[in-house]
Amino acid sequence: MRRPPVYSSASVLAWARDEGPDLLESSALEEALAPLLSRLSLPKGLLAGMTGIEARRLYPRGARPSLGAVRAAAALFGRWGYGPGDVDLLYSTSVGRDWLEPSTASIIHSALGLPRECSPLDLGSACLGFIDGLNLAALQVDLGLCDLALVVAGENSRPVLENTLDRLLGRGTDRKLFFDNFATLTLGSGGAAMLVGRDPTGTMPRLARMVSLSDGESNGLCRGDETGMATDSARLLAKGVELAELTFRAGRDAFGWTPDLFDLVVSHQVSEANTLRFAEALGLPWERICRSYPLYGNMGAAAVPFTFSLASDAGLISPGSRLAMMGIGSGLSCAMLEIEIPPGFRGAPPPA
Repeated sequence: MRRPPVYSSASVLAWARDEGPDLLESSALEEALAPLLSRLSLPKGLLAGMTGIEARRLYPRGARPSLGAVRAAAALFGRWGYGPGDVDLLYSTSVGRDWLEPSTASIIHSALGLPRECSPLDLGSACLGFIDGLNLAALQVDLGLCDLALVVAGENSRPVLENTLDRLLGRGTDRKLFFDNFATLTLGSGGAAMLVGRDPTGTMPRLARMVSLSDGESNGLCRGDETGMATDSARLLAKGVELAELTFRAGRDAFGWTPDLFDLVVSHQVSEANTLRFAEALGLPWERICRSYPLYGNMGAAAVPFTFSLASDAGLISPGSRLAMMGIGSGLSCAMLEIEIPPGFRGAPPPA
């Protein structure tokens, strides 16, 4: 019988994020779609109104998903004083891949100049890839198989956004086709990196325990690649929330979790409607949920660690508190990871 993991010695020793350099506001997207919205009698402000997303970031045309991961990892090294030679294990956890082969992790490995002894691995779990990467990194550290594991994600939504716009502006787009592609319009771009290892100082965020459940029968509710993404948003949300309730119940049964246990919740960022439903279903206080989607949209696997980094820089992670990383990913999968913030926690150093 599979048991939920409890970690004994793994902490997050460093973290950093990278923002796509190009700003794309929801109003600009609607401007591009104006002829279609008018023909379908859809109101102005629909995108921001339904999602709470005012803007998202993009990487330049021709950029690959690895770019955000490489930039975030380089920022981590510069900010925290670690170097490529310190890394024993690399997990690339993005939804996007540079190519079907070679592995995106191998491209990141080369770009960062990581040593030959460092094993690069692509780890995919839709938008939950980074949380699963932290889980596997923590287990490797606990088992003494590595000292430092680097977990990264980089997402570039420009190709799928531009391809979707071209499709929607073509002939024959009706309301159903528009709303099947609506979730694609929430996507943003960014990168994130975290370094996992033993903490000799006792002051860094400690990975404590995790629960996860899956609903593989719902794998058809969201299908996508660089050419586009079709989503049954209503059913995906309903099934996802149902799975989240079961997963949180598993955390309650295994670890005594309650809705008010966590001082801060860093959830996967999809939209305001999704986040509200998620919080209401689990009974989580709305003011404790850290939100990045209004200015960055849905950054896939990079969203959770990116939002953690934002929360850290904003001083929202308090010494002696408990934090949860939570999310629902296409497939469906749900993961919830508890992190303990030691009393001596001082936050991240100033950017390099």
